[in-house]
Amino acid sequence: VRGGWRLVVAIADVAHYVKPDSPLDRCAWERGNSVYLPDRVVPMLPEGLSNGLCSLRPHEPRLTLVCDMKVTERGNVTRFEFYEAVIRSWQRLTYNRVQEFLDAGALDVESEVQASLKELESVYHALREAREARGALDFDSHEAVLELRDGHVAAIHPVTRKDAHRLIEEAMIAANVCAARFLEDMERPALYRVHEPPDAEKTDQLRQALAFAGVRLARGDMTPKLVHDALTQLGDRPDRWIFEMLALRSMNQAVYTPENKGHYGLALERYMHFTSPIRRYSDLVVHRAIKAALHNADAGFGMDWLATTGGHISATERRAEAVAWGVDGWLKCEYVSGRIGEEFDGVVMGVTDFGLFVELTGYYVQGLVHISELGQDFFRFNQSSMTLVGEKSGRRFGLGDALRVKLVDVQPAVGKVDLLLVKGGK
Repeated sequence: VRGGWRLVVAIADVAHYVKPDSPLDRCAWERGNSVYLPDRVVPMLPEGLSNGLCSLRPHEPRLTLVCDMKVTERGNVTRFEFYEAVIRSWQRLTYNRVQEFLDAGALDVESEVQASLKELESVYHALREAREARGALDFDSHEAVLELRDGHVAAIHPVTRKDAHRLIEEAMIAANVCAARFLEDMERPALYRVHEPPDAEKTDQLRQALAFAGVRLARGDMTPKLVHDALTQLGDRPDRWIFEMLALRSMNQAVYTPENKGHYGLALERYMHFTSPIRRYSDLVVHRAIKAALHNADAGFGMDWLATTGGHISATERRAEAVAWGVDGWLKCEYVSGRIGEEFDGVVMGVTDFGLFVELTGYYVQGLVHISELGQDFFRFNQSSMTLVGEKSGRRFGLGDALRVKLVDVQPAVGKVDLLLVKGGK
């Protein structure tokens, strides 16, 4: 397209196969979403759909719901339309292969696919610039992938988020916004993905923590752009991820609701989940609303059902997160349990009036150094600076401090790790 791009996001037409109030639908509603564990997925829908009919395979026809967008050179979507289609893809590319293309500028695929990837890279940069301009938050996750053998952790690998991931994310975000705009234009209700602004108490804590790191946040409403700019001021500090995590913790959890209250983190006025109907029930609802609008038909649900469903799937999402975190924590604790008595490097991740939460470097597991183990002194908790300070010695422990600790006890079933301080503090 002259002066921009045509960006086409085609998503598997799950609603074609999963009809409202069918046994499949009732089971999907009950589950709410797929659950991701280190060595398996508990899918929302059967594998015949998720890995078969609704899975992209090269040169095989697939039913899709399409968001067809015009994106300007400044990364703004000026026109869009939704329609049903059959697609036959050329290649099924992994993130690693796309990253290989982004790094090298070439890939062992057809020239047409390479040309498409080159344009996709260009539209990605335009969308990223628009994202930066509106001040959307974007954190590099401090996470790890567990490599399991026979149900036990064999190795822990850090998750690296590359441009190939971001490229897809930006295309998906654009399509999700268009879904909300389309249904609003058609006056059709559906489920918004709502992320409300953080409350004053949490923003004050974040403001204090950033001030201690040398970054001043202006008083008043803490807009996402204000947080974004403050975190940018941290530059390439090795402990930047800790402050990004603090910013994340200060945020409200996103929920599904038929009432639009905007998306704070993405700095968007409206947002719906459209791009993953195979693993999120919310997206399936949005697909049904769009398809009903395209056919001028009744979607079969009203505001009461949407409100109930939004509350239910928000809860199943929290449940899935809790299960994933619990399993992850158990396995990591079990992994280090054979090393009781050994010393580790660690970083202070949390400061409380009863001690320090320290993450063992390279293991992504946190343990507690109890306040009674910090030395022969009375340590006072300073909430404004998030520090523990010894009254006599003046010895101080704060966020991001590098410590040397000893592992003294691990209880994997409850995710409990006890540590002793060997060296550290200022």
